[in-house]
Amino acid sequence: MTITFSLIVMSLNQSLAGEWMHDFRAAQKLSQDKDLPLLLHFHASWCGPCHQMDRTVLNTKAVKNQFGKRVIAVKIDSDEHQNLVSKFNVRSLPSDVLLTPTGTIISRTDGMQPQNTYLSFLGRGASRYEKDRRVYLARESKQELMQRKNKQEQFEETDDIKPPAEPKTYVARMPSKIGLEGYSPVSLTRDRKWEKGQEEFSWPYQGITYLLSSRTELELFKNDPGRYAPQLLGCDPVILNKKDRAIPGNTKYGAYYDQNLYLFVDIESREEFKKNPDRFSRTMHVLKFKLSDGAALR
Repeated sequence: MTITFSLIVMSLNQSLAGEWMHDFRAAQKLSQDKDLPLLLHFHASWCGPCHQMDRTVLNTKAVKNQFGKRVIAVKIDSDEHQNLVSKFNVRSLPSDVLLTPTGTIISRTDGMQPQNTYLSFLGRGASRYEKDRRVYLARESKQELMQRKNKQEQFEETDDIKPPAEPKTYVARMPSKIGLEGYSPVSLTRDRKWEKGQEEFSWPYQGITYLLSSRTELELFKNDPGRYAPQLLGCDPVILNKKDRAIPGNTKYGAYYDQNLYLFVDIESREEFKKNPDRFSRTMHVLKFKLSDGAALR
């Protein structure tokens, strides 16, 4: 038991220390834990170009400097792992596949690659993933958008909220005790997917309960909830900054900035945030639930 544990720790430390890993599952877990792309290098003992690439490219300092910083890297022996060869449709050797932490293919390349070409392949793929994580609007399918719009309209009718006169005003209210309308914050942050969570995988954070879609997501959220939950308890940062009022935003108007999720009350507020994100993202307020007598947002 001690030997197995030591091997796992050694394997996890390899990629962080700038070395290739050789355990796919351990590399996959580390990729998810560190939220870094996973690089798979497929090779074989009988493959001449594989040996050449191993000597001239894979073990160079320039390539290894990427490990643990921009990617997690693992070598896959194609003869020993035919299941992975089939899964990723590897047709020639050597072959490299760059994945998101959840297994979506970012890019791939086949054949012997010179060092500069290989570094460009890694750099482009890692930059693409980093860009997707950093700043972009949370998107939905047309069907989801229409369903959300209908829900919003029904909610307004139920609460008898009438269109405000100019200037626009908002009513401060307690954010829902179920965060993100029941959608998984981990799926949204990692995969940019609106995926419904399940009550059996729920976890409270800052007075709000979030639903995750799997046990793996639950563990990720429990380990670092601040990374996945909306900032400012989901309140609109623009209104909070300008009017000192805590108004819960709408999942329909979400945006990512610097890897953090912010919710807004409408598209106008979101557009204003985009013009000066540093100002609004640095808003410092204390938002606190007072569960006994309702909500106290301070």
